[in-house]
Amino acid sequence: MLLSAAVYLYFTDGGLLDFTVMPSFEIGSVFLGIVWAVLVAGMLFRLIPNKHTAMGARKHFECSFDAASDGVMSEAEMAAAGKRLHKGAFLSALGWVALNAGIFFMLSAYDILSPAMVILIVLVYALSDMVCVLFFCPFQLFFMRNRCCVTCRIYNWDYAMMCTPFILIPSAYSLSLLLLSVAVLLRWETALLKNPRFFMEETNENLSCNRCEERLCRSHDRTHAGRSKI
Repeated sequence: MLLSAAVYLYFTDGGLLDFTVMPSFEIGSVFLGIVWAVLVAGMLFRLIPNKHTAMGARKHFECSFDAASDGVMSEAEMAAAGKRLHKGAFLSALGWVALNAGIFFMLSAYDILSPAMVILIVLVYALSDMVCVLFFCPFQLFFMRNRCCVTCRIYNWDYAMMCTPFILIPSAYSLSLLLLSVAVLLRWETALLKNPRFFMEETNENLSCNRCEERLCRSHDRTHAGRSKI
């Protein structure tokens, strides 16, 4: 809905999406305020332990950890598992940087880089994040090779990824969202460094299939089945 509204505003009057001249009481500013509030609310939920977010997004909290009865791993096994996680994350980061560098270059080359375009890209990324969770995730397929979102090493990278375009046009609006997304990312990475057991299904029982309450693998399976028939 937000993306559809942004597309409409962009083609009717792109200036309404200029987040560098807020605040005002125009429809564009109201819309930008809603986008800001939605993003901030989502990020705060990632920073505060709660049961209203998916297990994949809150596994870095101690309250979401339940030691697996058969999850004792040697230091060598932990190191090997951590190496696999970090390799996938590194490749994902490289892929994301390359994608955005290409997009930013094209926007600059065709002189269409504007606050309105940045908002559009951010909302496209937000919609793409939902597609990755519900249907198909290229990071999972090409880089992470994890079983599902519950075990995903980079699950809480999503807001930092969404807010990446804000780097292009600094303002109070864009920097507030960008810095908060970095805080979510740092909280996630710090927890991983301190407690890697929280992120591994071999050591955290709450990441096992028998504890799963989301069953997102069903939609992924249907997607794969559809492609196989084609």
